[in-house]
Formats: sequence, C-alpha cells, structure tokens
Amino acid sequence: MRAHSIPTRRLLASTVPVALLLGLGTSPAHADPLIGSHFNSYGLPGGIDTPSAEVLPDATLGATLSYSDLARRNTMVFQALPRLTVALRYSRVESTNEARGYIWDRSFDLRYQFLDEDPHGWRPAVAVGLQDFMGTGIYSAEYLVATKTLTPRLRVSAGLGWGRLASTGGIGSLGDRPAPDEGEGGKPNIDQWFRGEMAPFVSASWQATDKLTLTAEYSGDDYACETGDAENCRRPIWLDDKDALKNQLNLGFTYQLGEHYQLGGYALGGKQFGVQFSVAMNARQAPYPSGLEKAPAPVRPRPARQADPDGWSGAWSADPTAQPAIQKALGDALAKEGQVLESMALDANRAEVRIRNNRYIQQAEAVGRTARLMSRALPPSVETLVITSSEDGLPTSSVVLRRSDVERLENTEAGQIANAAQLRDADPRPGNLVMTPGLFPRFSWGLKPYLSTSLFDPDDPLRYEIGAELSGEYELTPGLVLAGSVRQRVLGTTRQEAPGGMTPEEYEALDSDYDENGVPRVRSDGRMYSGNKSPWVSSLTLAWYAKPTETVYSRLTVGLLERAYGGVSGEVLWWPANSPLAIGAEINRVRKRDFRDTFAFRDYETTTGHVSAYYEFGNGITAQLDVGKYLAGDKGATLTLSREFANGWRIGGWVTKTDMSTEDFGEGSFDKGVSISIPLGWGTGDPSLRRIGGDIRSLSRDGGSRLRVGGRLYDKVRDSHSGQLYQGWGRFWR
Repeated sequence: MRAHSIPTRRLLASTVPVALLLGLGTSPAHADPLIGSHFNSYGLPGGIDTPSAEVLPDATLGATLSYSDLARRNTMVFQALPRLTVALRYSRVESTNEARGYIWDRSFDLRYQFLDEDPHGWRPAVAVGLQDFMGTGIYSAEYLVATKTLTPRLRVSAGLGWGRLASTGGIGSLGDRPAPDEGEGGKPNIDQWFRGEMAPFVSASWQATDKLTLTAEYSGDDYACETGDAENCRRPIWLDDKDALKNQLNLGFTYQLGEHYQLGGYALGGKQFGVQFSVAMNARQAPYPSGLEKAPAPVRPRPARQADPDGWSGAWSADPTAQPAIQKALGDALAKEGQVLESMALDANRAEVRIRNNRYIQQAEAVGRTARLMSRALPPSVETLVITSSEDGLPTSSVVLRRSDVERLENTEAGQIANAAQLRDADPRPGNLVMTPGLFPRFSWGLKPYLSTSLFDPDDPLRYEIGAELSGEYELTPGLVLAGSVRQRVLGTTRQEAPGGMTPEEYEALDSDYDENGVPRVRSDGRMYSGNKSPWVSSLTLAWYAKPTETVYSRLTVGLLERAYGGVSGEVLWWPANSPLAIGAEINRVRKRDFRDTFAFRDYETTTGHVSAYYEFGNGITAQLDVGKYLAGDKGATLTLSREFANGWRIGGWVTKTDMSTEDFGEGSFDKGVSISIPLGWGTGDPSLRRIGGDIRSLSRDGGSRLRVGGRLYDKVRDSHSGQLYQGWGRFWR
C-alpha cells in the first residue's frame, strides 16, 4: 500500500499551441494579463466590432446578447486559462437564400494574449485571435492586436485583421483566401487563416465615469456579407441597401449595471444602430465565499495522562462494549454533518472509519469534519486516524492523520495539515471492519423539477420541457444498487417529431432504425422520445460496484440504461489514489427502446465500447481520451478537456472524430460541444452535492454518439483522489 504526503502546491503543465507556433517566449514573471472591462458585439473584450488584446479575469464565464438590423449575436465566453479566451456564438443572419428568410449560424473563437503590457513603459499587451474559424465562416477573421493603457481612464487598441476584418481598407495581401466551406461545415478552415487581404483597425475606450465607458473605433468590416455585396460569402444576406454603412467609424457606450451586468448601445458607420446586454460571473467568486453551513465542532484536545490513565493505557479496548458505543456515538455525530458512517475498525492505537459524504461538494471538507469528530469521540490512546472515503460501497482512498497533528494544527492554514497527512489507496477488504448496524439495506428517494432543452435547430433554436422527476435508490448491500427515475412532463415546446419531415406515425410505420444512407439512427430520431404526456421511466437499473484490488474498480449495470437504450454495461478502471493518470475500459451490449412503451424495444441492437485514458494536469485541468466503437458502429476517438475549480464549478469541451464520412454525419461534420456544471450550493451558500448544468452541442447527430449510462467509475471515484482532493483542501478546516 503506497502512501504519499498530500502536496501543498502543484505546477500547471500545459502548453498553448498558438504561442509555440509563433515562437514567442514567456512573459515577465511579475506581469499579469491585461484585463478588459467591457465586451464587443462578438461577446469578447474589445471595442464595438473590433477585438482588443485584453482578456477576462481567469475563470470568468460570460454571455452577451447583441442586436441590430445587421446581426443578432448570442455569445457565451469563458476565460479557460489566464491568457486563453474561448467563445461560442449563435447568430441569426438574414438571408434571401433561405425559405425562412434567415439562417442560424454557429461560430467558435479563440484568443491568446501572448505578451503582457508593461505598466511602467511603452510595451503594449499583444494577442492573436481566430474568429469563427470552423464551418461556414460568415464571421471568419483572424487578427493580431496590441492594447495599451495610456491613462487610468483611456485605453487604445490597434491591429491587423484578415477575412471579415479586412473586407475594406486593405493595405496588402498574404496570398489568396479560399472561399468559405460549402460542405457540411463544422471543420477548421485552416487554409483561410491569415490569408488574403489584410487591413488595419483601431479603437479607443474612455471611462467617463465609474459606470459609463465610451468607445470609438475604425473597423475594416463593411458588412459586405449582410448587404449581398461580397463574392466570398457563402450566403448573401437580405439588406437591399448596398451602402448599409456611411463610413467605417463606429461609436458606442457601455453602462455597468451592478457587479455582473452591462447594458450598451452602438452606431455602426453612422447608419445602423444596435443594443447589447452582457452578464459575467467568475467561477472562483461565490456569492457566499465561506458558505452558510453550520460551523464544525472544535477539535477536543486529549486530557493529560494522569487525568485519564485508563484511556491512555488502552485498557478500554479489552471491553467488548467499547467499540459499539463509540461507533454509535460517532455515527450519530457524523449524521448531523451529512455523513454516513458505513463501518469502523478500532483498536488501542488506531481507528479507521469509512464514510459516505452526502453533503459537501469538496471531499476534503467531509474529511476535515470527520477528523474533528473523531478527536471528540475516541479514547486518548488512539493516535492514528484513518478516514476512508466510500462511494456506493467502493472504498476509494484513505487519508491518514496523526491525532496529535490534528490537535496541534487546528488553527493553522490547511496547507500545514496537508503536509502532515498521507493519502493511501484504500484496502478493499480489511478484516477488522465492523459494519454499522441497521445501515443496509437502505432506501432513499427524491422529487425535484427538471428542465430539458434542445438547442440550435434552425427552425426552432430553443425548445424546452419542464416537469417533475421522481427518483429512488435501494441499496441492498454496499455496492449493489437498484435505482430508477420517472418523469412527468408539465409544460414545454418540445413535441414528438420524426426525422426527414415524416410524421411520428409514418416513421413508426417504417419499422426501420436506419436513414436513407444506411446509417443507424441512434440519436437523430431522439425527438421521437419527446412530448410524452403520461409518466415515463427514464432509467431503471441494477448496478454492482466492486474493488478487486487496491487500485482497480469495476462496475456492472443492467436494465434501462437511459431513455433511448437498455441492456448491459460493464466497466473497469485502474487508478491509484496518488496518480494523475487513470486507465479504463467499458463495453456495452444495448438495444434501442420503444418510443412509447416503457418496457418494449425496437429491432436495433449493437455492441459498443471504449478504452479511456484520463490525466490530471493540476490546477483543476483534466484531459480524457476515449477510443473505440460508438452506437452507430463508427469507430474513432473523443478528446475532452475540462477545468474544475475549488468551489465545484466545472467547464469543459469535447470533440469526436470517427470513420463516419462527413456526408453521412451531416451538418457539422463531426460531434463537438461544451459542458457546464455548477454546484447548487455555489449560489445558495448551503452545502449540497446537487448540480445544475448540462451539455451544449451544435446538433444531435448519429456519428460519434456514446451510451449515456450513469455511474461511470471515473466520475464516482475522482472526488477522493489526490488531484480533486487537493483542489478542495482549503476547506479541510471548514
């Protein structure tokens, strides 16, 4: 059994490809990124339409709604790293080429600030950016921009732009710029980057008051696409006026409405007017930073040896009634803290407890509160405290503490107790553990509202369904869990729809799960499961979790695995508690569920599975690579990058590429999306394991689609392993 001190500091091992490609060195160690104070109409820090070299405070998540006769842009932006900004945009663009009179366009941006501003000299901050660099390219542009603070209230930016930013006022060319993608979209337009005509742009922002900022800019974007006066636009747009702008000068203002909100207005070229609203919040800044939970019980120092000679001698351990009494008292105290004492081993010098955390988003807080209570419940002779975390009967890791360190370091920084603690792989089958009487079998249930959304459909960009979900769990023994959930729709705009323009009745009459190209419809007919007015069972499973060795976990799940599939799913995971690397494998045999009958199935069945590697880089950044076979029979890989913060915020993105052709896949070319998960306690201040959020993907296609089985091992185990445990170690003494 390996043991390691829990580190007090980890280095972030990451690279930024753009900076490497440019061959730029690192910034001075003392300098910080230049922070922007307002958003442009594309939802990133900048002027009005033009970009700047500014970034947002690290971990900021923001959204901007910008509306004018020329564009309606809805943007979500995230400061993924201190110098890397990413944005996802969904825009409505008027078009005479479409029957509905407009199109909805998805676009993705990246910006990297590779040079810091020198606040005492003339060196500006410098950034490079890619705007709408995948797909149809309506807003496609690249830029190199510098920003300098001239006075505390005046900041200017200037740069060179390509593509959209150089549609007028060009000063030179770097080769020919190919036309935008005419295919299914969704692929990086690498052959366009920094190609073609280039043009300058400049902006200046003046902070007139503490809340009001005025901005003026010269832009190289003449909105040629919107006026139909451009050869390289995939879809010319609806404005009949070829001179939509009088000039290239734009003026605007931004007004700060409280800490998180901004309202702005702008004039484009002296002829077009627009308004925008922005909201931004930082994942690291909770409304209740210290939480509203009740303060933990204080550590109880042991009495002097002469005051309790029997307790210090360990003679009490010979009494057969001692452990049951101590275990009951400790179990009752832990229950008040939202913990379940599953089992306990106790002798004269050592005590081990196996706890299940049902309340705190950071496992370190549960461990710290348990250590406090152990100091109050155990006889003085017990010096070694072992706190083992358990998830559905899986012992995941053990934190080993000396009781004297707990007593000595209670009022110090959490880093000192981290140095004194050891993290070990939990023994899967210790011989001296005593189960807490009456704990199993145990039943739990809950009733809560649910919100289901469907995004990015060109005919109806936002569909929703609101209802009630009743869920229950019956744990027969540790590791053997029967669980299910039933949903009842209350209201919404989603309804049962068939693909290909057919009615649901026509689609069911086809009795086929394949499209016209022979591709299995594993997700593209997902709306056939929507719109049920009667209760429906979303899942009903029996799962068995086990730990064959100290570092290997296993799962076997059978039943109705998700709304669309039922069958059997098996998984194994190798993950030492102190390792940043984990390796897993999963195999599933599933059959497609009927659209109406809860316990009936359709004809399509398949075997799918993946081999997965997970790596924690530190600073909450995790990479996951899954390689294998997907539900539609296509083979390929999924790369997922995510970042989780100490308060539980988790934001990430994924991309999947398989051997399915872009033609068979359809619009978007391959699967990709972003995910957001926010702890409910972040906003309420009350400790809770509940989360809100979900996945945002461009479209639900058949290629690259995985089974959505619950209880996967990596997510179940990760909170109590070294990376995540250290991430929240600051709450050990909370």
